[in-house]
Amino acid sequence: MKKLTIVDTVKPFVSILIPLRNEESHIKNLIKNLQELDYTNIEFILYDDDSDDDTLNKAIHHTATDHRFQIIKGGLLPNGWKGKPHACHQLSSYAQGDIFLFLDADVLLKPQTVDAVIASMVVNKADAISCFPHFRNSSFLEYCLTPLLHFFIYMHLPIRLSNNQKLLTATAASGAFIAVTSTCYHAIGGHTSVKNNIVEDVTLFQNIKKNHFNALLLRGSDFVECKMYGSSSATWQGFLKNCFAAFHHSYLTAIAIIFVYTLYYLSPFALLIYGLFSGQWWTIIPYLCITIQRLISDYLSKNINLFSLLMPLSAALYIALLLTAMYKYTVNDKTSWKGRLL
Repeated sequence: MKKLTIVDTVKPFVSILIPLRNEESHIKNLIKNLQELDYTNIEFILYDDDSDDDTLNKAIHHTATDHRFQIIKGGLLPNGWKGKPHACHQLSSYAQGDIFLFLDADVLLKPQTVDAVIASMVVNKADAISCFPHFRNSSFLEYCLTPLLHFFIYMHLPIRLSNNQKLLTATAASGAFIAVTSTCYHAIGGHTSVKNNIVEDVTLFQNIKKNHFNALLLRGSDFVECKMYGSSSATWQGFLKNCFAAFHHSYLTAIAIIFVYTLYYLSPFALLIYGLFSGQWWTIIPYLCITIQRLISDYLSKNINLFSLLMPLSAALYIALLLTAMYKYTVNDKTSWKGRLL
């Protein structure tokens, strides 16, 4: 996977667009981080998505003396829309930039990030790019589950096929970090085209490809980091809302994934235990293989720690998530996120 890179190039006007839904714990650090960016030809637009905490007041307070910031107060979510697509759609209607950079509120950027985004788009002749950030974990489930987002990309996704503009099924993107030219964004109908989609990031990239624009997934861990959830309960709910939806609620696909993960990432642990008691040391080889896979992925995403040795545990939790999500979908037990039913 190509990395975000910095070279001398043009400096178009950039709109950084951030939806906020109950983000009072992140807002101060977010705004401070944005103010430290090196790029000068820029505007920041923050959309308060009907928060029921103090997000709006804190956003206004921390940006009061910075003319580059615009704070938009949102209202009730219209019928037929999911929360994030609607917030992003509203943000785009205020944006004046040549490049739209959509970020999540828990994302932090290195000062040179915008330069790297522009340079990478120019060098790769890309109309849109997305990056999975480096995750800053603190809870048990975060350490177990968030590295899987990188693992899926590095170990399962054929990146050349993913970045092939004609192959839609292999498309990948991270809604935490999406840069797109305003021309491309408006040509595909923007977030209106994914208005009722929970996994709106991937579908948006697929729509970009369908309309013959160039959308690329790049490696951005050197520039972008994210404090994604902050607790085990939030991590579980966050993964639960996406894991089955990512397969378009296909039971066949989900069952196939569960079978593969049981075979390749759970059974090596069982073999390891058997080998330790039986003295057949060759049984450690499958466990070593999956651990090497995980170590490579965690190294590339800057996430190596003791949990890198526990891929079977991560796989077991992921299987449990999928099974839970499938059950909830079957009985029409809707998942909630930040106070909204999905």
